[in-house]
Amino acid sequence: RSTAQMISYEIALGLSLVGVLMISQSLSLVKIVEQQSFWWFIFFQPVAFVIYFICMLAETNRLPFDLPEAETELVAGYQTEYSSLKFALFYMAEYIHMLTVSAIASTMFLGGYQGPFGIFPGVHWLFIKIMFFIFVFMWIRGTLPRFRYDQLMRFGWKFLLPLALANIFVTAVVLVLIGK
Repeated sequence: RSTAQMISYEIALGLSLVGVLMISQSLSLVKIVEQQSFWWFIFFQPVAFVIYFICMLAETNRLPFDLPEAETELVAGYQTEYSSLKFALFYMAEYIHMLTVSAIASTMFLGGYQGPFGIFPGVHWLFIKIMFFIFVFMWIRGTLPRFRYDQLMRFGWKFLLPLALANIFVTAVVLVLIGK
């Protein structure tokens, strides 16, 4: 289950970032952040952000995409076989993964370390944006039910992947039309 879920969402996750790369015309994270000094890319790529956010939840196996873990079916999911240090390392890795995808989302769509006001240093703005995503992770976990496996796979292959491809196409057409 876990492998099939990751494959179905990894493709859409990667494709959702292509529009941002096309607009910024760079693979450098520093240049992508600098390009967002006036307008964050979430305003130019809202569809890509929604796709990335949904895939981010699936990538980290958080509710409603936590089928590989299935905490309600098993006591602690597949991690019941581990104890003490290995168990703690698995949980720590899950939360580090959440921080990582939140940092990528903040960098690619929300201007990274740049804030709307110059009152805080850049690292504080990045921390605030990452913590916002962590809050949303927790909020969604407490409010949404789990998808069935067939719904999850259908949603990834028949909705998110075509939407990500359409977003790339529309972005390319707009960039050609404005001459960028």
